[in-house]
Parts: sequence; structure tokens; C-alpha cells
Amino acid sequence: MIRQLLLHLVKNAIEAMDKGGKLRIDAREIDGRVEIEVADTGPGIPYYLFDRIFDVFYTTKEKGTGLGLAICQRIVADHGGQIRVSSKGFGTTFTVSLPLKRASSLHHLAVRRSC
Repeated sequence: MIRQLLLHLVKNAIEAMDKGGKLRIDAREIDGRVEIEVADTGPGIPYYLFDRIFDVFYTTKEKGTGLGLAICQRIVADHGGQIRVSSKGFGTTFTVSLPLKRASSLHHLAVRRSC
């Protein structure tokens, strides 16, 4: 699921830079969490769209389905994380914060399967 999340974010970044640009992916551990940043040098996302970009079927692309970022948000939430977006008129950065350990939710799943 994390691979799918990253593929969606990278694909969106590449598509946003249709005239070329730079893609940066960073990861670091902070206080028991891993933070992954996917940043591009595309045109950016207007601030007034921040509340809509994760909505199912919302898209600004001519041939988009509006599912990519909604799926990303769901994957992150299912893993106990958060996803944030920042864009200041030029370039966009998605920051995904995930716990390093999910022991309690995995234990809960194992208990459900054994019943």
C-alpha cells in the first residue's frame, strides 16, 4: 500500500511538471515517525484548492479520475498517519507522516483473524 501511495504522489508530481522540472523525494525519522516528502517544481496548487484536492472524483486534469489523492489519503489514514500539502505559487510538497510501528493495529487484525 505504501508503494501505491508513493507511486500516486510521484505520478502526480511528474504530470504537474509537464514542461520539465525537478522531483525530490526525502525521508527522515522524527520522534518515532517516518516523514516522507515528495516535492516538485511544477506550477503549484492554488491555496483555495487545498481543501478539495483529496475529495473523491475532484480533479483539475483533463483525463484525471480524481481518485489518486483520495486513495493516498485513505492509505495514509489506514496506516495511522497524516498527509499534508504545501504550495506557495511555485512547486508543491506532499508530506506523509507515518508511525514507525503499528503493533496495536496489527495485533488487533491478528486477533480478528484468529477468531
